[in-house]
Amino acid sequence: MRFSSPRTTVLSLAKPLSSAVLRAAKEGTQSIAELVFPPVCRLCNEPTPSGVDFCRVCERAFSFGKMQMRGACSRCGIPGAFPPRKPLRRDHIAGEPMATEPLIESCRACRDKELHFDQVVALWAYQDRVRTAVVAAKYPQRAALGDAIGRRLGSEVLEQLAMRLPDAVTFVPSHMTRRISRGGVGTAVIASAVARTIQRPCRAFLKATRATSKQAWLDDEARLANVQGAFAIRNRYDLCRSPALPLGHVLIVDDVLTTGATSNEIARVLRECGVTRVTLAVVARAIGSR
Repeated sequence: MRFSSPRTTVLSLAKPLSSAVLRAAKEGTQSIAELVFPPVCRLCNEPTPSGVDFCRVCERAFSFGKMQMRGACSRCGIPGAFPPRKPLRRDHIAGEPMATEPLIESCRACRDKELHFDQVVALWAYQDRVRTAVVAAKYPQRAALGDAIGRRLGSEVLEQLAMRLPDAVTFVPSHMTRRISRGGVGTAVIASAVARTIQRPCRAFLKATRATSKQAWLDDEARLANVQGAFAIRNRYDLCRSPALPLGHVLIVDDVLTTGATSNEIARVLRECGVTRVTLAVVARAIGSR
């Protein structure tokens, strides 16, 4: 008969005890923090219940923004291009998605356009309170808001790309001058939250090679010229070395999609480096942008 040593016995008892103590300490710390800093809405700072990201007013606006995206074109994200899609069915016996993939159709707005990304996943329509949230999340000091939005977008990616999740997540880079003025890259926070939600790595594959004008100030033709050649894959000898770029499926995360000029240019760069599939995930899609 084999007996455990006293040390082994103590360690086996201490492990669940220490876990329980740590869990209790964590819950106690959280309770104290909520007493000192009561939970508030990530966007408007109105009081919210514990564990809730947004107040009822903001949540209602976001729900309306999501409802407007029903029937959006899966290729360019234009709202209302097709009848609302049915949610993907899953094989409940095996616990895995079905083998077949939803058909990606082109709507009248994008049928004749050369798009280097394969699909668009858009969370909300870009208007009203959604617009306020997107603009606020551009600044890294609103990281809690960006994280909450990113988790929402990640859930949407899981729902729409259940058949083919990406190998890695990246984001639209900003030029150094814009990073300095804003204090960082807000889309990086959103992309990181998306990656955690879908359990994929988030990597900064790209860099901005030059400063560009704000796209919102330009017409469609000027937007194309503004971003042409403005992005590249980060080289191994850069100060922040680029991780290995997967040649499979890459997900680009951005905050808002208007004409798609920026995202299309980045997707083109990824394609030229051998990436076979590019999906664009955006927090909001501008309404009426063709």
